[in-house]
Amino acid sequence: MKKCIYRPYIYTTIFLFSLCAPNFIYAYLATSGRVFVSTSGDTVQLRGFGLGGWLVQEGYMWNTSGFYGSTTEIENQIISLVGDSATSAFYQNYYSTYITEEDIVQLSEWGFNSLRVPFHYKFFSTDTNTFINDGFDIIDPVLEWCSNNGIYLILDMHCAPGGQNRNDFSDGNGDEAGLWVHKYNRDWTVAIWKYIADYYSESQWIGGYDLLNEPVLEADFTSLDFREYYIEIVDSIRSVDQNHIIFIEGNWYANDFANLTPPFDDNMSYSFHHYIGPSTQTAWVSQYTNMSAAYNVPLWVGEVGENSNHWAYHKIKLFEDNNIGWSWWNFKHNGSISTLMGIEPPEDFTSILKHWSNLGPKPSVEKAQSGLQQLAEAYKFENCVPNAGLLAAFNDPDFSSTSKPFTEHRLPGMVSATDFDIGMNGVAYQDEIFEDANKFSGDSKAWNSGWTYRNDGVDILKTSDNVGSEYAIGWTMDNEWTKYTVHADSTGMYKISIRIASNVYGGELELLYDNSRIGEIVTVPNTGGWRSWQDVTVAEHYIEQGKSTLQLNVIDEEFNIKDIHFTFLGKPQTEDENYGNYPNPFAFETIIYLSIPEETKGTLAIYNYRGQLVKQLINGNFPPGKMEVSWNGNDYKYKAASSGVYIYQLKTDLLTRSGKMLLIK
Repeated sequence: MKKCIYRPYIYTTIFLFSLCAPNFIYAYLATSGRVFVSTSGDTVQLRGFGLGGWLVQEGYMWNTSGFYGSTTEIENQIISLVGDSATSAFYQNYYSTYITEEDIVQLSEWGFNSLRVPFHYKFFSTDTNTFINDGFDIIDPVLEWCSNNGIYLILDMHCAPGGQNRNDFSDGNGDEAGLWVHKYNRDWTVAIWKYIADYYSESQWIGGYDLLNEPVLEADFTSLDFREYYIEIVDSIRSVDQNHIIFIEGNWYANDFANLTPPFDDNMSYSFHHYIGPSTQTAWVSQYTNMSAAYNVPLWVGEVGENSNHWAYHKIKLFEDNNIGWSWWNFKHNGSISTLMGIEPPEDFTSILKHWSNLGPKPSVEKAQSGLQQLAEAYKFENCVPNAGLLAAFNDPDFSSTSKPFTEHRLPGMVSATDFDIGMNGVAYQDEIFEDANKFSGDSKAWNSGWTYRNDGVDILKTSDNVGSEYAIGWTMDNEWTKYTVHADSTGMYKISIRIASNVYGGELELLYDNSRIGEIVTVPNTGGWRSWQDVTVAEHYIEQGKSTLQLNVIDEEFNIKDIHFTFLGKPQTEDENYGNYPNPFAFETIIYLSIPEETKGTLAIYNYRGQLVKQLINGNFPPGKMEVSWNGNDYKYKAASSGVYIYQLKTDLLTRSGKMLLIK
């Protein structure tokens, strides 16, 4: 996609996957046993997203390389390009475009009720004795929009003073997790949380406080020390705010709760993160549900994601079946296919990334400013493309059983191969790799090898072909397939061709229309390269008006496919005085009446309703004038054809005609 474009049909599809707008309960979110509730006692299933990259920029989200990807280092790199003043102007613009009222309204309409806000401590305090309102000034407008649309904001300290782990996303120095090494950092963190809690103590749509994101303790700071430190933060918060939930993440990136039980607050939830393992693996969740049952506290997955739609469906179903709230990571970030809202990195910003990666020259100040401005604009709601497949994985109960249109395909016309239906692997498509079951390991694999356009297992590449669609299916493997919902505007004969590319000869594919093969198996030629596109005719096929299913099957791999073209050849001419058959219906024999304007060559053949050849009546010369050709209802093996609808097709150098007839035995 050259830019993120509004797509009317995709929005229509997304609307079908939306839940009913919530009945807003204007009351604090709280815990009650193992569930979250409003003050009125109604159970609240938390369903939402993390606003990663908004107030904390992470190197991998911006596709940076060549330097430590912490939010501070990213800011320093921008300053080196455009200076302090322009950098400040960019960030203010970026903060205002990343999340807007339009985003919040749409999220609510889609049935989501929570957002996790990762923040950097610097928005609230510049040193141990100085507190500022910058964070409130940025968050408060979003909180107001959320309060108007029934969405809770959960505040997450993603970057604590000194860093709560050694990773770049905690904005430490990379050598140590300074929060655990230096007591003044811990005291400072306690004071910041008290400052925030005091300010938001009576804000009903603040869902709670996620005290520390993905902590990883240093060797001299034990799990018992960790518990006592959490209690210190909670006591400080409770001195000013008794209303909001405290979310506690375990050690080792949120997942180790050793010595963090039993709970140490009456309004508390344990929060773990989940990214690894195959979608069908479920036993692991018992370590958390057992803890929840033992201590009668609710669970919240503060981060889950960075995987395919198929994986997302199974994970979210597992969580909701166990009353576990969840927050998908992530809402938006540059160039990702697994976020809810797609962002296409703009051209001038790409030049900045190339410079940072030592793959291009340093851009001029003007070009760098332009790239940053373009990036901020790209994050605006109207410039993003919703991930229709991911939304369906979250909201459509039929996702695992019934494929549904990704976009509208009307025939005659072009069906883009990459616009296959929405649904899980085995329902809308079949692919060898459809999720990353081994994330963060040496066996990690991309489910979409081209990492573009769709968040499914089908491998997609962007092309520069100026004919047809912009994307193509590549990296094909034997027995993979894609399914498409199509709608024929007219009954008649259609010519079907495919646009393919291959660097080798011998790949094979077939097209099925309503589960019947169109023509024969297609042998893919060597077109001269993986991006040298060529149109190959599949067959001519009779198609009835209305909705049908098209399926593309890969029989033998090693080719790329871009488009499937349907060209309308003509309607049946059964009422034309020169063409038709009589009697119709018939039981034993019917006469096909033809009128040939001048001598020509061609064929007259009978096809069944599935488009399969039954018998060829003429193959050769047609003299000028009127002709009568009889068919006795037998096939090419001289066996009686069964009752049903049949099509005769006249195809000559001069004209093509077809007609429909009914054989009744």
